Amino acid sequence: MQQSCKQCRQTFEIFPEDQAFYREMDAPAPTLCYFCRMIRRFSHRNEQYLYHRKCDSTKKQIISSFSADKPFPVYSIDAWWSDQYDPLASGRPYDFSRPFFEQFLEVRNATPRLALQQQLPMENSDFCHAASRCKNCYLLFASNRDDDCYYGCWVNDCRSCIDGLNIEGCELCYECVSCRDCYDLKWSRDCTNCKNAFFLRYCSGCSDCFGGSNLVNRQYVVFNEQKTKEQYVAFLAQVNTGSFALIEKIKTKVDEVLHDPIAKCFHGTDVEHCRGDYLRNCRNAFTCFECDRCEDVRYCMCLYDAKNCMDHSYWGGRAEQTYECMACGYDLFHLRFCNICWSNCSDLTYCDNSFSSRHCFGCSGLKKNEYCILNKQYTKQEYEDLVPRIIEHMRSTGEWGEFFPASQSAFCYNESLAQQHEPLTKAQARTCNLSWHEEDDERGEQYLGPDVSIPDDIRDVQDDLCSKIVRCSVTGKPFKIIPQELKFYREHSIPLPRSCPDERYARRRSLRNPRRFWMRHCQKCKKAIETTYAPECPETVFCEACYLSTVY
Repeated sequence: MQQSCKQCRQTFEIFPEDQAFYREMDAPAPTLCYFCRMIRRFSHRNEQYLYHRKCDSTKKQIISSFSADKPFPVYSIDAWWSDQYDPLASGRPYDFSRPFFEQFLEVRNATPRLALQQQLPMENSDFCHAASRCKNCYLLFASNRDDDCYYGCWVNDCRSCIDGLNIEGCELCYECVSCRDCYDLKWSRDCTNCKNAFFLRYCSGCSDCFGGSNLVNRQYVVFNEQKTKEQYVAFLAQVNTGSFALIEKIKTKVDEVLHDPIAKCFHGTDVEHCRGDYLRNCRNAFTCFECDRCEDVRYCMCLYDAKNCMDHSYWGGRAEQTYECMACGYDLFHLRFCNICWSNCSDLTYCDNSFSSRHCFGCSGLKKNEYCILNKQYTKQEYEDLVPRIIEHMRSTGEWGEFFPASQSAFCYNESLAQQHEPLTKAQARTCNLSWHEEDDERGEQYLGPDVSIPDDIRDVQDDLCSKIVRCSVTGKPFKIIPQELKFYREHSIPLPRSCPDERYARRRSLRNPRRFWMRHCQKCKKAIETTYAPECPETVFCEACYLSTVY
């Protein structure tokens, strides 16, 4: 069935498998294409920005993902989980004369929100957001089960890594993008099972290499040329990787020598009947991205351990039968149109910022509640009688089946993940009735101390640099080097970064393919292929068969 997206006006297909799932979830067919649905969900997720503000309960200074001007109360994690906070205090009866989203917004704005999205236990990781079960981590976002990691996003099961993006099972890695199961890997991307190496692209099972692309189970390679062990050791002894100037020259040479690597039309291993990119151990994953150990999922992103889900972005962890959900995870069953709900939730519909709850509709800030509507408590019978009436009312207003509107997000558009995938100007956002956060250098003003110039060589950096301000060479924004970070750079002979964490993150993000498809032809056999590599990408794109026969 063909449908026209009411947002971008592009035609998209609603497949029989989609229709069967919608019937299973008692939901109508979507009015937006998968990409616009993703952007709408992403508009409700701040994945990068932290602010200083006061806890509205304790009045103490805290770190929060919400700026001080937000219209709802924000509590520290301890205050939110305390017995003093009762989410049902903001409950109210449903008014059938008013739209649902209007009533839900009133409940949400009257209900305290967690300052940071953290799934405990978290240890010494106060500056991490949208994270779970991390220890000794700093400015880590959308990451899980990490130790001693800093400045990363979608970093999972990693140890002692800095500046990583979409890495998993890695240790002692620096400036790596889309890498898995790597050890002591530096300035590399799209690598698997590589160790003790530098500047690799599209490599697998390699060790002791410096500058290489499309290498498989290779050792002692320098800029794609095979060396002996003695030659490699001699070469490495002459390279001072702790010099910023030298590393910049090497980056230029890497781009020149490895300028046209061969890329498989999709990133994925151990997949069956899948369409998407960056998939691993998946079966029947259709139009999905960054998914691991998923089965029968469609239009999902950054999801793991999930089954029979559709339009679920971020997290998972034993999630089943979820639809149009954002940042929900850990033992979920039958969630519809939910945002930030986790830990043993089931049968939730249009719930937000709620935990360990079940059989609830249109609620916010719940913890271990059941049979609630708009945060008002009902009996089981009352709940089961009222919910069908509300759904029918929402059908009449055109609200049923739509995720929370972007205009009602708890974040401004330019604070949200949507801005990274569908950038808007301030004027465009205003035209779409989206709020916009005005930069006020709030994060920069927290840093005290004199500016400092950075030595070229890490060996010349003094300990007191951690108490001084460093200015980003790109944006001029202030940032600091923390002691743990400096220790890592010294131990691994890595020069100090000259750009701030936000700028480094943006640079890494630019190395990732978008979550869109293009029709191209394999540049070897000329067969038609569908790929996330845009036609203007520098990579030579092969179909899977040609890639395997050429590289392996």
